[in-house]
Amino acid sequence: MSEPEFDYNEPEPEDTAPNAEMPDREFSRQALHALLFVADRPMSADRLAGALGEMETEIVKNLLAELRDEIERQSLPYTLREIAGGYQLTTKPEFAPHIRSLLQTKQSNRLSKAVLETLAIIAYKQPVTRAEVESIRGVSVSHAFEILQEKRLIKVVGVAEQPGRPKLYRTTDEFLVHFGIKSLKELPSIEEIREMG
Repeated sequence: MSEPEFDYNEPEPEDTAPNAEMPDREFSRQALHALLFVADRPMSADRLAGALGEMETEIVKNLLAELRDEIERQSLPYTLREIAGGYQLTTKPEFAPHIRSLLQTKQSNRLSKAVLETLAIIAYKQPVTRAEVESIRGVSVSHAFEILQEKRLIKVVGVAEQPGRPKLYRTTDEFLVHFGIKSLKELPSIEEIREMG
């Protein structure tokens, strides 16, 4: 009985799974790190994919997950977070006092308590009219609304089906960026806020 013949020149079947060790993958992950390092706003996976030469968005998302794990393993003073539909490198909260000191952030640049209270009502009741916010706060909110619109934290999204057709307001993507959250679902519940208080 003769031995079966083998063609040693026949190529082996290709492995369809991506090779995590290939140099291009490591370079792409480092390139993503560099892009996020210089970005001053959250970058979407689509935009990052375009910057890497039209790489597939799903591959970019996988690389971002690897990068996030790598950053956490190294105990760096920053982390990779999903914010407002994008990705951003953000410093860890414990370093905030030192960063404020370096940048000499002025107290006047912060939102006042009255403006924050107005913004909180809008965030939890949106879409909401100015009159509805005033009825909850018990005071005029005109000045607070001006500040919030100047800072692009709220915007007009339509009109209410009420007499006078008052404008309806809601928070913006800038609101998510300002507070470093991925979506409104990350806001604490009213019950959690009461417990904190």
